[in-house]
Amino acid sequence: MLFLESAARPLLVAHAISAAVLVASTTHHLVWCRGYFRGEYARYKGERRFALIACCAFVSTFLVGNLLYPTYKVRVRAEYFDNPAAIAEEAKLRAVQHHAVGVSSSEPPGVQSGLSPIARLFDIKEHWVALGCAASLVLLLLSRKAHPKEHPRVLALYLGLSMVACSTAWFGAIVGLLTASYRSVGGVT
Repeated sequence: MLFLESAARPLLVAHAISAAVLVASTTHHLVWCRGYFRGEYARYKGERRFALIACCAFVSTFLVGNLLYPTYKVRVRAEYFDNPAAIAEEAKLRAVQHHAVGVSSSEPPGVQSGLSPIARLFDIKEHWVALGCAASLVLLLLSRKAHPKEHPRVLALYLGLSMVACSTAWFGAIVGLLTASYRSVGGVT
């Protein structure tokens, strides 16, 4: 995002890397749990390791994201997403640049709708990611204190928490990438 101040850019890169580890580890955790309903616990130790990695990745991604949030809220959302004049000005600039390089512009100046829905989707994502972070913390605790291998009664809870952590990680990553792409590649008209 163009508006990010130079001090926030390294945090944004760290956030993206941490989010990639988060998506991978929560997905691996969920996949490694798939045999538990059949009573297959061959991957028990590796799955517990993924619970730890996923929890660490969730917490670090969440913390770095919260460090970036003030920059997003003031610099990106207020100055760009919730500012129709800024959106219209960028659409005009893109049209001029398209014409200068000989490319036909698919979006005439001023046609692009406001980006407030994208900003609201980002805010909704923040709430779901907080829920996923809490789920990963509880999942880590269960993996250490009451794993389904020794306590079969928690199996549904365990797998449910794994699905919540995985789905919120994916949702957060997709919405985060979608939001970050608006300034670089332009929005959908």
